[in-house]
This record gives sequence, C-alpha cells and structure tokens, in this order.
Amino acid sequence: MPLAESFKLNTGYTIPAVGLGTWQSKPNEVKNAVEVALKSGYRHIDAAAVYDNEKEVGEGIKASGVPRKDFFLTSKLWNTHHKAEDVEAAVDASLADLQTDYLDLYLIHWPVSFRRKNNDERFPIDEETFGADLIDVPLIETWRALEAIVKKGKIRSIGVSNFSVAKIEEIWDAAEIKPAVNQVELHPYFAQPDLVKWSQDKGILVSAYSPLGNNIYGEPKAIDDPILIELANKLGKTPAQVVLSWVVQRGIVVLTKSVTPARIKSNLEVFELPQDAFEKVNSLDRNHRYNLPARLGIDIFGDAKPGQLETAVAEFKKKNRLARGLEA
Repeated sequence: MPLAESFKLNTGYTIPAVGLGTWQSKPNEVKNAVEVALKSGYRHIDAAAVYDNEKEVGEGIKASGVPRKDFFLTSKLWNTHHKAEDVEAAVDASLADLQTDYLDLYLIHWPVSFRRKNNDERFPIDEETFGADLIDVPLIETWRALEAIVKKGKIRSIGVSNFSVAKIEEIWDAAEIKPAVNQVELHPYFAQPDLVKWSQDKGILVSAYSPLGNNIYGEPKAIDDPILIELANKLGKTPAQVVLSWVVQRGIVVLTKSVTPARIKSNLEVFELPQDAFEKVNSLDRNHRYNLPARLGIDIFGDAKPGQLETAVAEFKKKNRLARGLEA
C-alpha cells in the first residue's frame, strides 16, 4: 500500500503529508527554495512570523505560478502577540507578507507569552532581571481570539505547536474549535509515541519539525546514525528519504527543510518502508529532545533535567548583561 499523500484534519480540510519548512532559511535563500518546491510538486508550505522571512516566502509562492487554491499554507503566532487584542494584527501581518487573503492553518507557536514592546522585537528582555520578559496570558484567551478570526474567514484551521498534553488540556474543554494540529519536534531519536497516540486518539494531527534531528546545538543528528545510513543503502534510498517516509508511515505530517534544489526534490520522494525497516527506525528512539528553550526558565514540556533550567537562565542573563556593557 502506498503512503498517504495527505491527511484529513478534524475541520474537514485536507493537509498534504509532506511540507517544506522554512525555519532557519535565510531570506535570500528561502524565496528560491519555496519556488523550487512548489514547481517540484510540493503542495504544503510551513512558515512563521518569527522566522523573519515570510515576505520572501510570499515572493517564492508568487514566482512559482502555482494557484493559491492548489497548495496548503501554514503560519504561526509568535509569543509577543498572545494577548487577545494583538492576535489579529499578527495574522494580518503574515497574510500581507505571504501575499494571501487566508491561511489554511495557523498555530500558536509556543505555549509561552512575551511582553510586546514593539512589533519587531521577537525576544524582549526584562531590563531589571536581564532574563526573558515573560507575561501571563491564559492560553484560552489567545485561543478564543483565533476562533473569532476563523469565523472571519482569514484562517481555515487552527492548532498549536510545541504543546505538551497538559498544555493542550488547558484549552481543550473550553475550545469551541478544537486544535486541528500539534506541530512538535519529532525524529528517530525523539519519536514521541505517547504524545502521538494521545493526539491521534483526540483527532489531533501531529506534524513533525526537525525530522532529521536538529544540529543547532552541535549535537550528533539522528540522520547521521550508522543504522539509518546502513538501512538507506540497503533500500537504495537516502537516509533522509527513509526518515521522512517513517514519519508519514506513522500517520504524521512531516516538514522537511532544504534550500538545495536537488535535495528539495529528493525529500518529496517518500515510500512505504518494509515492516522490518520501519521497526528498525522505531528502535532508534532515545527520548532525546534537541529543541528546549531552557533559557526562558520554564519547563515547557515537563521533562527538563535537574539544574538544566537554572544553568541556562544564568547563562542567558550573563549574555544579556555583557551585551549591554555590564559586568556579568
């Protein structure tokens, strides 16, 4: 049986199983990547305000010539715009940058709220503590603002990103429109079986970012695992194709990221893994999360190691003091 090319959301809309992610894509590269992807057959583009490249994503979409109705477009609400009165302005800014009048999916990017000082400062600093300038905005407040925007037709489906089960439960009962998607870090070293099962039981589709493993912290990536390389050679595929196929085979949307035309095209070629190969990839799980913003001092996922938050916060504050010419 061939792999699913798309999945049905709980809102009735269809989302392509493979999408192009645009995180960490430089503005001068992402326009071409998006254009190449859409011309190569991708029908799902994943963007976000905090990536600071949505204008270029919009230019790439326009250059591709693919009609808006023929592809799925996602963006995300940044932490500085969680207050109800700020949400629609953030949506409108993304719509303008992406050159569209609606988004197929809009996600709360993180379950953490920052103080909005202006529309451009993404990571505001508390000038007294030199830590992150956090504020308390109930998630349900943000969610209700999004529900109202859905009713205006600017967004078709809404969801969350980087949410634990506990965070989803904070809004679940009160939500008139249930979250359609939870986009999370997921790769062979961090398979998240419990979160995936819980989400699927609730009718929430899981979307995987950093499916090949993230190297922003200089750690070994899952994609370089010798077992994966050996498996890919045996199957006559690339390690990336094996991993991306494994994700989709689990009933999960996968977001692949590249700015190289050949790799962009190659990553779209997912296939059904033989059962033994599928299980071998499953066996690589070591519950290893790469992307933990510990510097915020919040145990967002409930799995921070002892002392991890305190150390990260201290280093973050030291960096901010030094940046202001103060003693650490």
